[in-house]
Amino acid sequence: MPGMNASEDKVGDLLRRFYAEYGVPKEGPPLGLHISQLPGDMPIPDADLDILRETLNDDLTRRQFRDCRAVLDDLASRLTGEELLAELLGVPLPAEQGIQQLSSGVFWFALASSLDSRKDGDPVAPFHADVVLPLPLRVQMTVHGSLVLRLYIALVYMREGALNDLITESARAGGPCSGRVRKLLNSDYVRRIRNALSHGSFYACIVGLVFRDDHEVIVATAGFLSWLSTWLMLIQLQALSAICRKPNVI
Repeated sequence: MPGMNASEDKVGDLLRRFYAEYGVPKEGPPLGLHISQLPGDMPIPDADLDILRETLNDDLTRRQFRDCRAVLDDLASRLTGEELLAELLGVPLPAEQGIQQLSSGVFWFALASSLDSRKDGDPVAPFHADVVLPLPLRVQMTVHGSLVLRLYIALVYMREGALNDLITESARAGGPCSGRVRKLLNSDYVRRIRNALSHGSFYACIVGLVFRDDHEVIVATAGFLSWLSTWLMLIQLQALSAICRKPNVI
């Protein structure tokens, strides 16, 4: 509408508040972009806006998210080197079955990541030629679908097995990076996402994904989940590299 200013853009202001609290840098609509004015065939559901308001007023979720992000910030510097790899080289090998599980998990995770790909800015997705969907919806579905698969593999499929055994043993031996990884995987925020993926429910919303487990709800932005997935991938790769560098491992 003519004369609208930033303070009158209630939807945009809500989204910017949410991304400022739960998103990553440069995620979300920039200041000055009036979301309430934007035309299109995909209006934001009222239910999405309501759950964003509820999450912004949820002090427990905010505290759990900040704790999780603090661990990730610390790991971001540690995982860019070989600190975790060096720690994992010092623990015993898992059983052969566990090695196969870890190898499969790393491959499946990479396969799920490859689903979120673009060709000239357009998502490369199944049924592309057969199903006509608006571009924003196709992008959203591609991003969210890839994230769900990656998170399920990393947090549910790999919850038990070789990766968990390696990290646990290394943390018990005093490995500081392994201890931080264990803290991340056992954090309340990650635990709630894992519970929703394994025996709760989850669905897409305007900012990313909503995870429900019993009466608990987490709304996570696509940017934050992608950031989390990146470090989960590096943890997996360094664990697999540690196994492959040990003698008598093919």
